[in-house]
Parts: sequence; structure tokens; C-alpha cells
Amino acid sequence: MLRIMKYPGSKTSVVEDIQRIYDQSGCNVFVDVFGGSGSVSLNIRSRNIVYNDLNRDLFTLFTVLKTHFSSFYRAANALAMDRRLFFDYYDGRIVIDAENPEIEKAFSIFFSFNSGFGGMGETYGKKDKSLYGTYRKNVSNLIKASNIIGKMKLENMDFRGLIEKYDTSETFFYVDPPYPGKNWYVHNFTEEDFMDLGRNIIAVKGKYAMNFNASDTIPVKLFGKPSFIKEEENRNGKPRETVPRKISFYTNVANVSTKISTKK
Repeated sequence: MLRIMKYPGSKTSVVEDIQRIYDQSGCNVFVDVFGGSGSVSLNIRSRNIVYNDLNRDLFTLFTVLKTHFSSFYRAANALAMDRRLFFDYYDGRIVIDAENPEIEKAFSIFFSFNSGFGGMGETYGKKDKSLYGTYRKNVSNLIKASNIIGKMKLENMDFRGLIEKYDTSETFFYVDPPYPGKNWYVHNFTEEDFMDLGRNIIAVKGKYAMNFNASDTIPVKLFGKPSFIKEEENRNGKPRETVPRKISFYTNVANVSTKISTKK
């Protein structure tokens, strides 16, 4: 799976499940309502992709990757090729001079997501080779990612306005909202937001798929029993010490659960 940053709630592990639902939907426009790191938008196979996130920093980063990629990549790759420069920037001893404030801001955002704890822009407080290695790996993915982002439609909208703008019978909405009860995002969700989301998404003319952690109680309370639950390996911690992670899927694509292979 192609990725360019760390970010809470990445769904790379279930992209193929999302792809199967999208293919079965018969739609030809894929709208990533809460795009985040782009883990789904960068890996989904569709000719028409709309990436959206209300976080202005994420929108700025994706916009610069689309419109000023060469200058951005030169700055990012300079640090990827020189460990000393990487940690000089990490420690604030140097700045990136791309002769364009928009590019410099986008690079700062990219660096923060790739060097911060859990992809939340907060410093680890330590320097080690894994920090540098993660950054190098994600920089190496930028060229391929830029080719995909260059074909995307980018939006910076609240989900309510976005759904209204793009809702047609040909549109598939992928919905992966902020986790209930977590303060990991610039725009966290209240129960009222989830209620609004439910009212909006259930009424769409097109098709949708929604993801939640199966252990979250709010989705079940508001949306009822999921269409199916996917079990996957929990990669947080040592494999032998963690229980499998379960992700619930809600969708209005008929009979899709029979198309998804799940672990028992």
C-alpha cells in the first residue's frame, strides 16, 4: 500500500475490501469524505477521485503536492539524503528555503506528520534511526503519489457541504470519520456530528461505505448493526501480546458482505 505520512486511523489494511465494495456499487466517482493521510485515496482504483479533509494543513499539503511538486520534492529529498540535515531540521537548527512560503509551509506540515508521535505532529522527544527511516521511506513514495494526486479533485469542506455538492447516483462516498471519544484530530467529532453524518449519508442518491472500530458503541447506537465486520492483525505492539483488531463496515451496496473474506 502506498503511503506518504503517518496519521491516526489509516485504513490501508482494508483498502481492498473498500475497493470490492466500490466496484460492486457500479459508481464511477469515488469521494473520500475524511481523506486524512490519503491512505485510501492513494490506493483506490478509480478514474475519478475526490480527496477531502476539513483540516486546512492536510489540504495545503495535498494542494502543493499537486501544484508545486518538483520544488517540494527537492526540499523533502535533500533531508532524506542527508541524516545530519534531517536532524538539524528536526531540532530547529535549519529552515527550508524553497523561495515560496506555501511550499515551505507544506513541507513543514509533511515533516511534522512524518516525525511526530503517531502522526499527530507531536515530537517523540528522542532521535533514532527509525524516525529517519520512516521519513526516507515516505519521501521515496512521493513521486508515485504525485502522479495520483495530480489527477485528484481536492476539497477542504465540512462533510455536510461535501455530500450535498457531490451527491449523484454515480457517486460513491467512502466515510471514515474521526474516532468517537478520541482527540487526535484538529476537528474531532461530537455525538451530534455523528447524528448529522448518519442523516446525510443514509439519504444519498449514490452509494457509500462507512468504517468504524467494531468496539465503538456510538456507531451501533446510531446506525444499528453493521453490514459486516472485518478482523485484521493489530500492528500496535507485539503480535503475541495484542488481540486482533475488528473494523465494522456499514454500506448500502446490496449483498456486499458475501463478497468480503473475513477471518473467524
